[in-house]
Amino acid sequence: MSVPMKTETTSGERRGLKGPDFLVVGAQRSGTSWLYHVLSRHPALWLPPIKELHYFDDPSRSRYRKHLKVRWREILKFRRRPSSWDLRYFLGKPDDDWYCRLFSGGRRRGLVTGEVTPAYATLDVSTLERIKALNPAVKLIFVMRDPVLRAWSAAVNHHRKFADDDLPDVDAALERSRQASFQARSNYLETIQRLESVFSSGQIFYGFFDDLADRPETFVESILEFLTVPAGEIRPLLPVSPRNSAAGGRRPPAEFERELAGRFLPWVEKLCERFEGPPLEWRERYKNLVEAREGTTQRNR
Repeated sequence: MSVPMKTETTSGERRGLKGPDFLVVGAQRSGTSWLYHVLSRHPALWLPPIKELHYFDDPSRSRYRKHLKVRWREILKFRRRPSSWDLRYFLGKPDDDWYCRLFSGGRRRGLVTGEVTPAYATLDVSTLERIKALNPAVKLIFVMRDPVLRAWSAAVNHHRKFADDDLPDVDAALERSRQASFQARSNYLETIQRLESVFSSGQIFYGFFDDLADRPETFVESILEFLTVPAGEIRPLLPVSPRNSAAGGRRPPAEFERELAGRFLPWVEKLCERFEGPPLEWRERYKNLVEAREGTTQRNR
């Protein structure tokens, strides 16, 4: 007599639990903090009180203490007791059942639930398939930013975590930008290929930081339409100023821009085959930067 194979059904699935309805998967330094703030304030949506859960990319929970410190500071500031969500998050055993339960409260209230963790943009295919198994209908939001400016913002943000001065040394920023993990966050084509190998096109929203910055209300409206949520009044949801803006609008040094423009131009050219709008502008600027760099090199010979 044959023995039936064990299935991968979790206890959460047996109780009707499932993962969030949507995930903002990146890109890093592309307005995801701003977007978390906006979506968290929408009456039809529910997002965790912690922006980045990192469940799928950080199984060791290395950020646990940081999250605990932030939440405890908020509890003391507003003089309130830890919520049932806090108790579940900080005292529960991390597994898929635990993760799904983090969204059950919002779902019971009839709200569309989501999470914002831009590090998910670099997840491998097997992990993306695991996400889909938790909720086959999950929707993904991927916001792209000029790769050079995204890289500069990331370099500045990293520098400020370990140094007292405001901006990193150009050579140090360039050295960090050459790391494979750093470059992967700017290689949007690879992210798109992985996402589309697991999820259908109707499950993925592609947006651009340029539109978020220039037309925030229209940008948010398009995301809410994607999530099939009534837009309502969007302007009251928008923050008065940018949130977590590392570079503060300051352009990267010319040397940094020129080297990364040459490195990213082939990726952006392929991106232009897929998208109109901002990628076309990035391409033209990169071409000018590359030409300027080549001209400088010839003059110095």
